[in-house]
Amino acid sequence: MKKYLLIVLAALTLVACSSTPSMKDMTVRMGDTDSIQVTDMRSLMRNGVLTAQVTIQNDSKSNLVAYRFKWIGKNGMAVTDEEAWKPVTIGKGQSTIIMGIAPTPDATDFRFELNQYK
Repeated sequence: MKKYLLIVLAALTLVACSSTPSMKDMTVRMGDTDSIQVTDMRSLMRNGVLTAQVTIQNDSKSNLVAYRFKWIGKNGMAVTDEEAWKPVTIGKGQSTIIMGIAPTPDATDFRFELNQYK
């Protein structure tokens, strides 16, 4: 009986771990952004609204990139229209923290979109 219980617990643990997306899965890259690394990604519900914090670091020359958040509801669909791209300059070896606040309480998840600034 203990053996079966351990197998069930192990299976449930694997299912729980596999349903949490990685930072790589939550980052959408467009254009030449290979030198920009996403080093940390966190989120929390604050006053019923999802708040996201993403730390990015530049591993190459001074770089101007753009970012935006895509806010997603519990059904997996976008809850708002696309945000405008926001430019940010990151010097070589520097990092910066980017904050985003969902525009509606319907957002339960997000994707961080990173693009070469044009």
